[in-house]
Amino acid sequence: MSQATRVPLENVILSNQDKFSSITYPFGIFVSIYDYTKGGRVLFCIISMYMIFASIILPIMKCYNSKKEKNKYFHEPTSSIQYFYKVLNSPPLIEELRNIAIKEFSVENVLFWENYQVLQKMIYRYQIEFKRAERIGNPKLISQYDFEGYYQQQLQTFSVSSMDDYSYDPNMPVPREIMPYYISFYQTFIDSMGPASVNISGATVKHIYSEMCTYPTIGMFDIAKNEIVEMMYSSIFPILLDKIENNYIMLLLMEFIINLFDE
Repeated sequence: MSQATRVPLENVILSNQDKFSSITYPFGIFVSIYDYTKGGRVLFCIISMYMIFASIILPIMKCYNSKKEKNKYFHEPTSSIQYFYKVLNSPPLIEELRNIAIKEFSVENVLFWENYQVLQKMIYRYQIEFKRAERIGNPKLISQYDFEGYYQQQLQTFSVSSMDDYSYDPNMPVPREIMPYYISFYQTFIDSMGPASVNISGATVKHIYSEMCTYPTIGMFDIAKNEIVEMMYSSIFPILLDKIENNYIMLLLMEFIINLFDE
């Protein structure tokens, strides 16, 4: 090798040190963090505290705020459970409740109510068609009615239709033609592995499961319905009232809608 191309040894060493430091630089940051956090224990404690806050403390705070809002309207007529049922039977206000429930991560409760109403309409439709088949003289004609088409129609457009002749007997056995829709409702909302499982008591779940397996009746979801309504009444309804408190036009609109669907 010629004298002109020979590189000093110290330059080679410095060059290699620069390359090595550029490679180890990112890893050095993690090593420093590891040392400062005492082997990562501090980071683990911070993450654990956040999980406790998000899973326990935050829901308690939300529950407290909901009860506080509920108590604020306690003496007003619009805060009664009877008035809330009128809200639940008003499709435009149900839409408002659904939007609130989405933000509160409890939309499954509103979906439960809507689908429960659909089941009631299915039973009502069955009674109408069964009476019609009896008048013709052949009750077996009930099996020819398109219950699936009626069911899909009700799912697409939630509405409150008149059911003046609806003789609701909760102990009435679920008709064979309607049973698939009750099973679907159970698998969606009652089963703990369902896609929209609601938070009801274990005793209620056991009762429904037992009745589903032995003697299913059209009223077997009524206890769960009462729990869900109470839950929505205590959680998302106060938020709706607070939303319309300072909006006089919206308050008048709500009164108009309720009176319209209450007639």
